[in-house]
Amino acid sequence: MTAPDATSTSMTDRYRQAMFPAVTPYYGDHPVVVDRAKDQYVWDVEGRRYLDFFGGVLTISVGHCNDYVTERIIEQLRKVQHTSTLFINPLMVEVAEKVAALAPGRLQKCYFTNSGSEANETAILAARMYTGNRDVITLRHAYSGRTMLAMSLTAHGSWRLGGVVDPHIKHVRNPYVYRAPLDLSPEEVVELCVQ
Repeated sequence: MTAPDATSTSMTDRYRQAMFPAVTPYYGDHPVVVDRAKDQYVWDVEGRRYLDFFGGVLTISVGHCNDYVTERIIEQLRKVQHTSTLFINPLMVEVAEKVAALAPGRLQKCYFTNSGSEANETAILAARMYTGNRDVITLRHAYSGRTMLAMSLTAHGSWRLGGVVDPHIKHVRNPYVYRAPLDLSPEEVVELCVQ
């Protein structure tokens, strides 16, 4: 990777002054300072283009600044930007109906959230209320968000803040045979994960 110029260095310094230290950019001392993005590419503030392999963020699964998605967002923003869920919005009802039509079995109700963290919190709350069981199993090396419960789900110490961890959350190994940490057969890896 090429050394950053003064623009990236200045922005990185300003970032470190203004942002909470738990929000850590990748690439150490030389993070990429993204200026714009389109489809599968991002450009830094120096104009260098990168192929974006960061597929973990599902909000960009159709590519950055997808024309269809962008136009639908603009269209909606011109009609209604935000209201409380105390009010009914036709688009919200239509989307809920589409999701219910795709969902299996009795999963026919929707609850929309603003983030993955909120979605995880809501799913765990619903599961705990339904079963009466507080225990939750989550995978090591998973990232679940930045709320208190989501950080407990996340099995990376550096991504957990405040030292508060829900004692009912159990972290298990991911049954990924190809990169198993031990020299075991596929069956032994799965058995170890189940235990």
